[in-house]
Formats: sequence, C-alpha cells, structure tokens
Amino acid sequence: MFCVVSSSIANENVRRFFLTSDVILLLIIVVTALVLFVDGRLRVDLVGLLVLSALSLSGLISTQEALAGFSSPAVVTVWALFILSAGLTRTGIAHQLGRPLQHFAMSSEILLITLLMLSASLLSALINTVTVAAILLPSTMELARRSGRPPSRLLMPLALGCLLGGPFTGISTPPNILVTDAVRNAGLSPFGMFDFTPITGAIVVSGIVFMVFVGRHMLPTNRTDDNGSLLGKSYQLNTHLFTTRIEEGSPLSGRTISESRLGSALYMTVLAIKRKGMLMLAPHPEEVLQSGDTLIVHGSRAYFKRNHATSHLQVEQSETLKAELNLSLQAAQASVTDGSPFVGATLADTGLRRKYGLHVLMLSEASGAKVKDMRRHKLKAGDRLLLQGKKEAMEKLAGDNCVAGLELLTLEEEKKYIGDRAEILPLRVPEGSILAGRDLVESRLGNVFGLTVVAIQRDMELIHMPSPNQQIQADDLLILQGSPRDLEIMEGLQELAVKEQSPGLLAELESQQIGVTEVLLSPRNSLVGKSLADLLFREKYGISVLAVWRRGKAHRANLQDMPLQFGDAMLVYGQRRNLEALSRDPDFLVLDQAAAQAPRLEKARLSAIIMVAVISSAILGYVPISIAALTGATLMVLFGCLNMEEAYRAIEWKVVFLIAAMLPLGDAIQNSGAAQMGANALVDAVGGLGPRWVVAALFSVTVLATQIIPTAALVVLMSPVALNASEILGISPHLLMMTVAIAASSSFASPLSHPAHLLVMGPGGYRFIDYMKVGIPITLIALLLSVALLPVFWPPY
Repeated sequence: MFCVVSSSIANENVRRFFLTSDVILLLIIVVTALVLFVDGRLRVDLVGLLVLSALSLSGLISTQEALAGFSSPAVVTVWALFILSAGLTRTGIAHQLGRPLQHFAMSSEILLITLLMLSASLLSALINTVTVAAILLPSTMELARRSGRPPSRLLMPLALGCLLGGPFTGISTPPNILVTDAVRNAGLSPFGMFDFTPITGAIVVSGIVFMVFVGRHMLPTNRTDDNGSLLGKSYQLNTHLFTTRIEEGSPLSGRTISESRLGSALYMTVLAIKRKGMLMLAPHPEEVLQSGDTLIVHGSRAYFKRNHATSHLQVEQSETLKAELNLSLQAAQASVTDGSPFVGATLADTGLRRKYGLHVLMLSEASGAKVKDMRRHKLKAGDRLLLQGKKEAMEKLAGDNCVAGLELLTLEEEKKYIGDRAEILPLRVPEGSILAGRDLVESRLGNVFGLTVVAIQRDMELIHMPSPNQQIQADDLLILQGSPRDLEIMEGLQELAVKEQSPGLLAELESQQIGVTEVLLSPRNSLVGKSLADLLFREKYGISVLAVWRRGKAHRANLQDMPLQFGDAMLVYGQRRNLEALSRDPDFLVLDQAAAQAPRLEKARLSAIIMVAVISSAILGYVPISIAALTGATLMVLFGCLNMEEAYRAIEWKVVFLIAAMLPLGDAIQNSGAAQMGANALVDAVGGLGPRWVVAALFSVTVLATQIIPTAALVVLMSPVALNASEILGISPHLLMMTVAIAASSSFASPLSHPAHLLVMGPGGYRFIDYMKVGIPITLIALLLSVALLPVFWPPY
C-alpha cells in the first residue's frame, strides 16, 4: 500500500515538474515574441510564424492545433471582410458612409478625432467592430488626405472608437454573446440586449475625452509614401498650386472656363472651383464662372503675378485713327487654287503676314464649314480665305497665282461675316508693361485673345500690318482689331491675384471619382512629334495635363504646343473613368492603375444589399459570421462588384498570417494550465478584500490575457472562474460575468489583441509601442470605471 501511495505521489510530483517546465517554456516563447514585437525590426507576421514554429516544435501544441489557425473561423472572417470592404469601396458605398465626415476635413484635430471615434463607436453597437473598421478605413484615409494630416493621426482613434463601442449591445461582440450564453447555461437569467450599454457608454465617453486631451499627443506623425505624395514631390505640385478669386463685377463672371483664356493666356489649369461652400473638382471647360468663385489652379505663380496689373495695356479712344484705318484697310474673299503654293501649308507657312502684309480673318473649307483652329489647318484647294490688308497687297497675292476669285468687300459686308470682331481697339503700352520688349508672336494677343495688331503708331509713324517679328516698345499705340469682349477678358485676367498658396490644397483635389496620376508614352506609340493640341488630347480624353516631365525637369508652360518626345511623362488630372479610358489606349502607359479605377457606382446598391444580408444573417443567428462573410465575399465577386484579382489584392495577407499563426498560442496557454493557474491564484489572493477587489482582479487578468489570447477562447476560459468565484464568495454572478465581458473587449494596448488594430497598422505605419502608449492608459481608465460603476449597476449582494 505504501508503495502504491509513494508511487502516486512521485507521479504527481513528476507531473507537476513537467507542467512547470511547460509553463516556463511557454513564458519564454511569449516574452521573446513580445520583445520582437516591441522591437519592430522583424515583421509582425514573421514573428507570428516563429511563435507558431516554436510552439509546435516544443510539443506545447499538436500538429492539428498548430495548423488549425489557418482554417479558423476568425481567420476566414478577417480575409472575407477584407473582400467585403473592397467591394464596398470599389462600388462607392464605403465613401458614402464616411462622406459626412468629409465636411469636417478642414476642422481642428480635436473635432476630427471626436467625430471619428463617436461615429465608429455608434456603428460598432450594431455592426461587428472589424466590419466597422474595414468600412470606415477608406473614408478615414481620405479624411486624413483632405485635412493634410498623416493617416497615423486618425487611424488609431478609428480603431479605438470601434473597440470602445463594441460592447454596447448583447450581440455586438463575441464576448457579450458568449458571456450571455454562459449565464443562461448556468441556470441564471441571461443579460438583456442593452444591459451592457451603461458601462460601455461611460467607457466610450471617457475614452474619447482622453484621446482628445491627452492621447492625441502620443500619436505618431508617420507620413506614408503613397503614389500621390511621390508625384507631388517629383512635380513640386504644392509650389504650383494656389487660389484666385472672381471678384464682383469681374469681366470673367458669366464666361466659361474656356472663354476666360485662363489656360492659354496664363498657362493655368483650373483644378477645382469653390462655390458657396461646395467644392467642384475637375470642372468642365464649359463650366460658367460666377462672381465669388474661388478657383484652385495649377500653374506658374511667378508668371501669374507678373501678369497681375492694370497697366500692361491702357485703352485709348481715337475716332480719327479708327476712321483712317477703316479707310486704309480692305477686306476681300479669295479661294485657294489647285496649283497654289499654299496647298498643304498652314497659314504660318504661307508667309501671308510677312511677305504680303495680309491677315486672315476667317477660313472656310470648300463645303462652307468654318475652320475653328486656323493655325493648324493645312490649306486645300477650294478653301476660302477672308483677308484683310491693303488693296495693292491683295492684288499682288492674286497675281502670284496663290489665290483666285478675289472679291473686295465693303465694311458692312465684312462685319456681316465676322461681327464685332472687326472693331478697331487702340491700346497704349505703358512703361513697365510685360509686353514691352517682346515681338508680336510672343505677345500672344492673336493666338490667345483673337486680337489682331493691324497697325502700330510709334513716334507719330503708323506701321501698317507689322511683321510678326516686330518688337513692341514702351509707349507704342497698338491698333488692334477684334471683339471688345475679348479685350474685357484680357482686362479681367489682369485683375486676378494670388489669394492662397497652401500645402493643404493638394489634399483637396482627389476624391472617389477624381484622381491624379502619371502617364508615359508607350514604347510603340505613334505620337512622337505631335503636340497635345494636334492630338486634341483634352477634347478626346477630358483630362488636363498639368506638367510634362522631360530630361529631369517639369515643364508647365505652353504644353499644348510642345511636341511630345519618347520618354516624356505627363502628370494628368481628371475623372477616374477618363483615366481608365486613357489606360486602355496603347499609346499610353498609366503608372498608377489604382488612380485610374473609376468606382462601379452601378453596383453600389447590390454591394450594399450583400453587406446588409451578411450582417443581418449573423446578428439574427441564421449562420455564423464566418460563413456569412465568406458567402458575401463570394457574391461580391460573382455579381461583379469587384473581380477576383481585386479580391486577392484587397486581402491584407500580413494580417491573415499573423492571426492564423497566433491563434494556437491560446491553445498552448490553455493546454498547459497557465491561464487557469494564474486566474485562480489572483482570485484567491483578493477574494477576502471585497467585491471591488475581485472585480479589479478579474478585469486585470482578463485584460492582460486578451492582449495575446483570442477573446472568444478567453471568455470560455474565464467564465467558469468567475462563476465559481461568485459561488464561493457569495457575490452576484452577473457582476463578475459582466466584468469578464467588458475586460475581454478592452483589447486596446496591443495590435495583436484585435483585428481592428491590425487593419490600421500598415496604413498608419504604426509600431507595437505606439499601441501601448495610447492603449495602456485607456485600459486603466476602463479598469477604474468598471471597478467604480459595475458594483453600482450590478449590486454584489
């Protein structure tokens, strides 16, 4: 008998020895993993795989347990939710859910954090916290971009808001559901739907107050190098973005962007219009400008400022001079003959102005159709020219067999053809004018404004039909012919002034439907030597070219007339659907395909229905959330909300591998008995100190364990401890079970503690230590509130 007892005691001692060895080995693995996580030199998913390998090789878990994480419902749920989130984003739904927040983009950081955390908390009361984080992540990224703040300033508040509001209702988090089931299975009255709301509400309010006044100062300022920021740096976009305002009474008011000549005269591209508090991105060239409009433009600030003055040209009245010019200048019609040297040439090539002193007022094809772009039109036999100049010059032109059918016109007939464009407009060039010292071509009065210099009065001498190379001098009186409306536009442009040049402007210019990206000429393109004007690039694609990168330098002026060369890169801006169309043109290579993805708005309702069905089926208990999410992700692809390639790209594989690798750690802790030993010892230590100490002990053990143990497994582990403690100490089981539920959801201090933290880790550029800085104080606040309020809401006796 003694031998049998001695043998039993020996076996028990051996068992305890090996149990202790398992716990020690487990602690070594856990501490090593935590050190590697905090150090940050190894990727978190790699650390997770190292932990998994160590647990398996040491025998702390079986092969089946080691690999079970990869088929875990939690892992399936996470990657399926990534696809569901991508479907909502791709169809524009995620943008719509977060759109109200964009109205506060330029508000203070305090207001942004408050609204973001409050919105996330309230949504988490109805929707799974991971789903809320996935839905609001794209909107928060856009909010950060629009506000000019690094994503790291807002993404952690988003995750914390989701976690703080998670336990609001009895079905909003797995711990609440599991605790309710455990209470019911113990033969006690289960918790009601809103029994969790009072304590959760107090924690949410306190957490937001802490983040606003203290926690936000602990957040890092990591700026991720996305494509847009790299483009902005390469092309120096911020230094070439500024605003200008259409003042009351401006001649530009009531004109379209195209009519305003902002692009052709000032080399400026209107990227957006702020009108009555609304921002209109990538406005159409036919958009009518209004008084009070603020234009966000891209261009040369120096050139713009040089043009800003009221003294570049001064209008003068000289009726005698007008009458003299009307008598000396003759208008006539003529046709290009078959054997004319003009056939196949442009007007500039013909030398009409240089050789004959003649100007073409209008050009029509043989069919009678007017030629809009006379500069680039190559003349054909039968084309009709409306000429202006001296009668002798016209007769010489006909005598040289360049034209035939010369027909002189009266002044009334001339006005019949070209209307008010025949007005004579004398303008004085004062000292300091930007036109002084330039020739007529450089003045761009004709090409841009349609104003023709028919004469120059200089030192009482009148120069008729001056050569395009004639240099303008200060105090010259330019005799222009054209429309007074064109002159008004020129004066309106001179009145524009720079109002703002802010780094935040760039953040406002992209949206769900508007993007900026870089485009290269493809190796086999057929466009080399042609200009953007030749290609009708703006008209064909509806996209603005902001700059051309050539030989290490960004060019911004006169882009329409710049012949393209192989190796050129263009910075383009416009509707994403137009960028998508451009990406299909074999002559171009769009470098950022994501920027050229237009949202599939026609699938928006369908994606919303799928998401609502997933959430509803999980809440109502029809199917587990993992199966609901998997089915929803499949339907997203099946019905075209996104394709399979986009679905694969949407999954954050780092997060998936990390969770799958770390889940078996919970099994190892449970199998070794370490969690049970620690929890029982802590409860035994404080059991005689009163209910609040028991609440504090249960909360502390649970919240520490939840940083590395999945909450579902932790609740299953801690529920028997809480129920047994309540029976031994005579304390209300509802009080202790509520403590376990709230503590299990207080996973604030570690990125491993909840998928919502992992979702924002990459986009925010966070390190392990960043979560600890903010999460530990909030955990302590939740602990103190639980100790103070739970015995009030759930009396212990």
